[in-house]
Amino acid sequence: IILIIIIIINIKENMKDNNLVLSFNLLTDSIEYQDHGILPMEAFCLYQHCIDYNITMLIESGTANGYSTEMMGNLLEDVKIYTIDKCSVYGEDIQDKTEQRLSYLSNIICLKGDSFVYLPRLVHDHPKEKIGIFIDGPKNREGTQLALESLRRSNVVFSACHDIMFQEDNTYCPNLDEEYIKTYSFLNKSINNIILKENCYKGKTIGEYFPKGMGITFFYKDNKGLCIE
Repeated sequence: IILIIIIIINIKENMKDNNLVLSFNLLTDSIEYQDHGILPMEAFCLYQHCIDYNITMLIESGTANGYSTEMMGNLLEDVKIYTIDKCSVYGEDIQDKTEQRLSYLSNIICLKGDSFVYLPRLVHDHPKEKIGIFIDGPKNREGTQLALESLRRSNVVFSACHDIMFQEDNTYCPNLDEEYIKTYSFLNKSINNIILKENCYKGKTIGEYFPKGMGITFFYKDNKGLCIE
């Protein structure tokens, strides 16, 4: 009996994942990839967490060209999405063009400013929301700090940081589980042949330089405290 229950649970989980993949492909297939954007496999991982945690609000730090913003805006049509960019890396012109491109999505609000100021304010001003946090800037220690500080608030159910990886032989090695990468890397197929423009990538394609993605880490809480995935 226990074995039968386990099999049924696994079947249901597989069906759920398959349905999410179908929804993901259907709603994002026509979205054009933007430079410096999250990879589709990583976006799907973020999407899974948003669904699993039943969030009602998503706050993104680091808009850039808004690829992840646009994907989440289409995938989570009933979720209010705030995206913040300081404009110190790509400039205000890029932010203005991104905001204009995303204007067809009524659930997205673009903000210019410092996430260390805006993000805590948004969390404070929406105490009844179930909030997910996605940090794609600032990077490194500052990004992790912002993610962990946000998670201290009771209405934040998870925080995620993008570009969590180490570099080895000119190839980035992310921290996503190998089994997960094996299962969902096919989602990157449509963008793998795009050539990376910056000189540091030496003319390599996304698939060559980021064969396993760029890295995404999730911080969340359970009844024992902080967990990392």
